[in-house]
Amino acid sequence: MLEERNIRKTCGYSSAGPSLHAGSTQLRSKLLQQSPAPACPTPESGCPHPSRTGNLTAEPADPARVSSRERLELVALVYSSCIAENLVPNLFLELFFVLQLLTARRMVAAKDSDLEPNPGAVDSLESPLFQSVHDCVFFAVQVLEHQFHVLSHLDKGTLKLLAENERLLCFSPVLQGHLRAAYEGSVAKVSLAMPPSAQAVSFQPETDNRANFSSDRAFHTFKKQRDVFYEVLREWEDRHEEPGWDFEKGLGSRIRAMMSQLSAACSHSHFVRLFQKQLLQMCQSPGGAGGTVLGEAPDVLNMLGADKLGRLRRLQERLVAPQSSGGPCPPPTFPGCQGFFRDFILSASSFQFNQHLMDSLSLKIRELNSLALPQPEPSDEDGESDVDWQGERRQFAVVLLSLRLLAKFLGFVAFLPYRGPEPPPTRELQDTILALRSQVPPVLDVRALLQQGLRARRAVLTVPWLVEFLSLADHIVPMLDYYRSIFTLLLHLHRSLVLSKESEGEMCFLNKLLLLAVLGWLFQIPTVPEDLFFLEEGQLDAFEVDTVASEHGLDSMPVVDQHLLYTCCPYIGELRKLLASWVSGSSGRSGGFVRKITPTTTTTGLGAQPPRTTQGLQAQLAQAFFHNQPPSLRRTVEFVAERIGSNCVKHIKATLVADLVRQAESLLQEQLVTQGQEGGDPAQLLEILCSRLCPHGAQALTQGREFCQKKSPGAVRALLPEETPAAVLSSAENIAVGLATEKACAWLSANVTALIRREVKAAVSRMLRAQGPEPAARGERRGCSRACEHHAPLPSHLISEIKDVLSLAVGPRDSEEGVSPEHLEQLLGQLGQMLRCRQFLCPPAEQHLAKCSVELASLVVADQIPVLGPPAQQQLERGQARRLLLMLVSLWKEDFQVPVPLQLLLRPRNVGLLAATRPREWDLLLFLLRELVEKGLMGRMEIETCLGSLHEAQWPRDFSEELATLFNLFLAEPHVPQPQLRACELVQPNRGTVLAQS
Repeated sequence: MLEERNIRKTCGYSSAGPSLHAGSTQLRSKLLQQSPAPACPTPESGCPHPSRTGNLTAEPADPARVSSRERLELVALVYSSCIAENLVPNLFLELFFVLQLLTARRMVAAKDSDLEPNPGAVDSLESPLFQSVHDCVFFAVQVLEHQFHVLSHLDKGTLKLLAENERLLCFSPVLQGHLRAAYEGSVAKVSLAMPPSAQAVSFQPETDNRANFSSDRAFHTFKKQRDVFYEVLREWEDRHEEPGWDFEKGLGSRIRAMMSQLSAACSHSHFVRLFQKQLLQMCQSPGGAGGTVLGEAPDVLNMLGADKLGRLRRLQERLVAPQSSGGPCPPPTFPGCQGFFRDFILSASSFQFNQHLMDSLSLKIRELNSLALPQPEPSDEDGESDVDWQGERRQFAVVLLSLRLLAKFLGFVAFLPYRGPEPPPTRELQDTILALRSQVPPVLDVRALLQQGLRARRAVLTVPWLVEFLSLADHIVPMLDYYRSIFTLLLHLHRSLVLSKESEGEMCFLNKLLLLAVLGWLFQIPTVPEDLFFLEEGQLDAFEVDTVASEHGLDSMPVVDQHLLYTCCPYIGELRKLLASWVSGSSGRSGGFVRKITPTTTTTGLGAQPPRTTQGLQAQLAQAFFHNQPPSLRRTVEFVAERIGSNCVKHIKATLVADLVRQAESLLQEQLVTQGQEGGDPAQLLEILCSRLCPHGAQALTQGREFCQKKSPGAVRALLPEETPAAVLSSAENIAVGLATEKACAWLSANVTALIRREVKAAVSRMLRAQGPEPAARGERRGCSRACEHHAPLPSHLISEIKDVLSLAVGPRDSEEGVSPEHLEQLLGQLGQMLRCRQFLCPPAEQHLAKCSVELASLVVADQIPVLGPPAQQQLERGQARRLLLMLVSLWKEDFQVPVPLQLLLRPRNVGLLAATRPREWDLLLFLLRELVEKGLMGRMEIETCLGSLHEAQWPRDFSEELATLFNLFLAEPHVPQPQLRACELVQPNRGTVLAQS
């Protein structure tokens, strides 16, 4: 449509292509990588063009002056649908484009004949859209309303700028309110990168000692080259920011001289190991330019112990962080310390070094990619496993960042011989290169690793590092069959990651958002063909990508938080910079604001916080201690601290919190006795108890310290070798005590009060349910008679018993395993007794029992329960099965007080159990359905709907015919008892029988 070409042309988009987003991707990336507010020349004639030039006065946007409102709403709806269904390559590039329209200052003329309306057009549908700032802002707001679920996961700074945008408030107050609520409810913080210090990798006695070298000369040569390497690194660190300093001129000759002395293969292997470890130590942090690393420099702010430390830290980040990441689609770069290692590889120009480096990087990538990351067990109580989960999420982030860094340099070295600024100039030359390159095996079988990651539901770990590897590819790589299949699979994955799907078992939202961000960035890289995103749709059927995460897959775990998202995709921050540029340009107006930096002083804080200074010095001493010890010692100490801290929290909950709960029960009992029949407000009782007991939570910190001091030394001594020197052992014990105490006390100080309140509230609710002021009314409400002695079995016991029966029916078993009919009747009798007593029954347990009872009925109907008895009897008799079904129907009708999911009886999985029986017998199912109708548990229409939906499933042909006959029999005569039916009778019913029944 003409309006599509209009909006795309006005913002540098091409109208060619099969969809709204199709067109010149390179042109779009080039334009969007420029400054967020580029200067826009004003041609002499043409249609209006939205301009964001900072020196132009912003034109006020008025909703009343929007033209063609209905057409704009329609275009916004189509455009938003394309974004929602991932029919555009880059989600955040589209958001950046929409925010550009939102912050357009005024319209300027654009000389483009394509934008001029057709002079012969009389229909208003052919007139161009976006002829004013009002149209642009209206369209942008409409799209943002549809994309609120993505906007709500942006950082707090971006949400604040959006919520304070006066145009958005004018055009959609409802969206502005939602953004304000999202901003106030957001607790995630995105910290900017901080440059690390180039600290040397510690000596590794397992691999760097004399025994690992062929001769003394090779050993001493490696030590000399190690010293030269760190001299080069220090000089680069001191001089690379000086104007006019060049890496090749300053260090190239020394690097090549050093590499020439590494003649033996073992020397190259040792140096590559050192090179790789130094790379991880310096560049594992965000963007290779910062973050907390194991050997970071002393924190000056912590040493000063300054007051208002948070403000000073934010100021430090703003002063040292890079100003831009290169636009919303930056090309692959090597920021910060990564630049040193890239230039080192280029200056070394050593084939041997590159080959050893690729081998080492490939091995490390395989090792980390297959690492079994711990996954926390889901907990119904908030915060119970926070200590464990924080460590596991941190471990995932470290592994992911390490993989991305290693894959980036592997791609750089692997494709270095083929990389050029432009693709082959002629088709003949391109075909020749393709024929040659197709015979070269890949340096790493990334396709197999990707397929393994998708099958194991670990896409959130595998795809980000694979994107880094492919981003360094040359122009020929996407044309090779091997890599083209990888791009096709990634494209299919991209299409399947629909953010609006939030069903149970789906990949977590932030996990999806991370994959969409990295894949969108990959599709916009200049070396990736422009038409790849749109021409591969016909090949997608050959691949199957299931985004429903399995129970034990990383994709289903919330391993990605907002900080990790911005760390892996710093270009998302361009949205905030774009909005900030609008605010700075509008600061003179009423709607803008200018961030003010409040001066602060450190005079009063230098001596006011000695614990912070002591803590900082202790951390530095620990770093120095570990630097001179084997890495295994550090891992052992950190492991002990992690587990002791977690055990400390559980110990406090089992001792101190449990004692406080018992005190709360005693106080509540006294209160109930004192009040008698008058009763009291449960909320008021809870507040009284909490006000008395919560102050005792301060004891948790003291007991936590004592627990860590008692348990940590023994754990360290048990795990370290007996030959460990006494001084090293003592230092390791002290560090473990300190780390464990810090972890445990940090969690307890933040959560122990809430934990006590939650446990006391649960105890109060439990006692009030059991000892209310009116026993008669309570008994009637709970379904328990006055004469009940509460001897019914516990719900947890019955759930375990029923699950055991279900497992015997569906799990692996031998001929000696089974259950007797008497035991089944006894089990259902106990279930009825417990449902009538209800002393210890809560709604979740009752719902679970209802579902288990329906599953048990399905197995009885399908005759899938193994029966103990004589050798000839391996199944339930018909009379026994009907008696069990009648007991279940009675329980559903009389005793259950929660909705029973009877629809599960007719779902394909349970009905499909009949397909495995030979011969198939349907009388029990018909008997059960008629009982349900007679007792009013299910309606005829409901059963007919469920039976009709069964035809949509894929069944064997004979089974489908039997199922259709069953449906007809149920419709014909639902109230007359059916005789036993065999499979042959369902397929070919006797005419006389059918006539008699009808």
